[in-house]
Amino acid sequence: MSMFKKVILIGATGSIGSVVLAALEKEPSFTITLIQRASSKAKMPVHFKTITVPDSYPTDELIPAFEGHDVVINCMTSFSVADQFRIIDAAIAAGIRRYVPSEYGLNYMRQDAQALNQVFNDKGKIQEYLRAKAQAGVIEWMSIACGMWIRWSMANDFLGMHIGERRFVFWDDGEGYFSCTTEENSAQGLVKALLVAGTDRDVYKNTVIYLSDFAITQKQLLEAIERIQGVKYTTESINSSDLIAEKQAAVAAGDIKATFALIETGFVTGRYGGHLEKEGEIQNDKLHLPKNTLDEVVEAALKAYGTI
Repeated sequence: MSMFKKVILIGATGSIGSVVLAALEKEPSFTITLIQRASSKAKMPVHFKTITVPDSYPTDELIPAFEGHDVVINCMTSFSVADQFRIIDAAIAAGIRRYVPSEYGLNYMRQDAQALNQVFNDKGKIQEYLRAKAQAGVIEWMSIACGMWIRWSMANDFLGMHIGERRFVFWDDGEGYFSCTTEENSAQGLVKALLVAGTDRDVYKNTVIYLSDFAITQKQLLEAIERIQGVKYTTESINSSDLIAEKQAAVAAGDIKATFALIETGFVTGRYGGHLEKEGEIQNDKLHLPKNTLDEVVEAALKAYGTI
């Protein structure tokens, strides 16, 4: 049984936070407290204790909220991850044992990934900060690298998919490999890794946990979509080098939305640490996660999207 009992969850109503909450709730040994921003209109589940804090996550208000807890799991939106510096400081001051940062993607310690866009840079710097604090002995950490979620990507016109238009955009030749994990396996992997804590084999202390149901290319993804839907998509290709230059210039000029295309590029090209099988040992089997095939995941995503 895990040495961790009392868990703080930030971002419980988000795309991954809601799935993490569902996974935590299935484990009876956890007591869960939710943190909500003051401006949030999201309805929190009434059967959990919820603590409301200012939007800026001030350290002095987080410390009393965190006190008496063992773990902080952060599932905040990618565009707010720099707020985690203050959140980590509060966790340390409150005596939190382990911190799980909001990463859930590729290998953010790679310098080329950090140079690609500000979100990847922020996530990498947060992990560097946690590593330094762990080395000083003041907190433990673990992060989840799970590649991309196909269901989320389909709903958000990501990975080149534009399902409503039956259109698909390839980056370069569409042959770059990137890893994918379902939202459910990402959450279950996190929870099961927490349950290992306190055992003689706490192998997930101060480490990145690499999860991948499979690694695919954009072309393989499109083939699965067309096969399952029984329709043909129009396709187009973009040059990734040109796109990066264009979008980085746009960001520098103040267009923060251009970051989204740079994040997408980081995954679909397979060149920035998104092909996790090349970054570290995949832990799905060791964590006894359910196996998923590409066709199964695509079919479930298309059903959720309402197209089959």
